[in-house]
Amino acid sequence: MNKIPSSNQSPQSLVLRFMREKRKLTILFVGKEIGIKPKIVDHMESGRRAVTDKEIILFLNLYNFSIEVYEELIKIKGLNKQSANHYFLTMK
Repeated sequence: MNKIPSSNQSPQSLVLRFMREKRKLTILFVGKEIGIKPKIVDHMESGRRAVTDKEIILFLNLYNFSIEVYEELIKIKGLNKQSANHYFLTMK
């Protein structure tokens, strides 16, 4: 079942959560690898804390996604897990 995004969730936070889940990484693992408390990672993904450009790059490097893929996902209207998965299925 897809989580209904809170009103605070930005496209950035949704994309970061999707990318982490796509790589099957836990918030605990991500926090340790990036050097951010897992609680803060959760707050970033839920939109309760803004994510800086520098932090986005840290996440993308850890998740092994390019900035181009990130930017394409941000552009998807009505972004959710299904639309993000569809993006990856249609990539060449």
